[in-house]
Amino acid sequence: MINLTRGVPPVEVFPIEELIKASEKNLREDGKRVLQYLHAPGYPPLIEYLAKKHGVRKEEVVLGNSSLELLQFVTLTEMKPGDCAYIESPSYDRANTLLKRSGADVVGIPLEIDGVNLDILEKELKKRPPKLFYIISDFQNPMGTTTCAEKRKQIAKWAEEYDFLVVEDAPYRELRYHGTAVPSIRSFAPDHVVTLSSFSKTLAPGLRTGYLYGREDIVKRITAWEVDTYIGSVTPTQGQVYEYLNQGFFEPNLKKLCDLYRPRLDTLLNSLDKYLPNAVYPRPEGGFFVGVTLPEGNSMEKLLPAAADAGFKLTDGCGFYLNPQDGDRFLRIPFCSLSPEEISNAIQSLAKIIVH
Repeated sequence: MINLTRGVPPVEVFPIEELIKASEKNLREDGKRVLQYLHAPGYPPLIEYLAKKHGVRKEEVVLGNSSLELLQFVTLTEMKPGDCAYIESPSYDRANTLLKRSGADVVGIPLEIDGVNLDILEKELKKRPPKLFYIISDFQNPMGTTTCAEKRKQIAKWAEEYDFLVVEDAPYRELRYHGTAVPSIRSFAPDHVVTLSSFSKTLAPGLRTGYLYGREDIVKRITAWEVDTYIGSVTPTQGQVYEYLNQGFFEPNLKKLCDLYRPRLDTLLNSLDKYLPNAVYPRPEGGFFVGVTLPEGNSMEKLLPAAADAGFKLTDGCGFYLNPQDGDRFLRIPFCSLSPEEISNAIQSLAKIIVH
């Protein structure tokens, strides 16, 4: 069975020995603190490390059990049922779900090759500005696109003008394999943007260590919600992550990841060019995914059972859209957990069951 569903790191990239060393050092030196109840915002040394890394004050950082959980806390503290929220279309399926669960009126802004369609965004803003706009600006999930600098500046300008909060989710930002980094949206409007990230893609997802940084009053509200929810997020893994970072393991490991994933992305794009020339897809410079729109005549109703018969597991593209029908010809193809040979073979086989 060829698995083309979830975007997860391959297990062989987990730095197990270094994490063992980091955990042992932290438990021996600070075990009494990390094993006791520790209130939000989280483990102080990791907060201070992240604040320094991102150029913010420690009062502007809060830790959580994954960035997804922190996104939920943002929806609960910064919006109320009936408020308006924007999201890219398509977008991360779980973000779609969380925004719907919050009771918000959710509006999808169509995504282009270099970010959302600004004309449609402006029209929606004039009709009803949102309280919150969720954006994955680097190597977007599921498309793989990166929002260009010009669009980031305009979104930031409108966030100030219409007074809404941009939630800039950045789990893939450091996983760049080609090109150069684009300034964050937050760099253009720091008072109107909070940034989410985690160590799930750059270290190990099982650590469930995420973080948010942004305006202090927002962080205080999220911290209070977290305290009322479960006192504080899991601290032994926060201590482990801190020691891993502090001992200098992170940057060399990040380089290894990029060197491993780069040829996998290149192979996927070359294979799509060769075997699915009539499909439409961006050319990501990093991340975990390439989003593919299949030619007319394809549909999830036909493709998913045909894929299962042919030995494939695919993700239903409808889940990435607020209007499921919009994703009827959409495939999110992850590449990081497959070797270049597996990727090439997978796309060749996939092409045989797709209407061209």
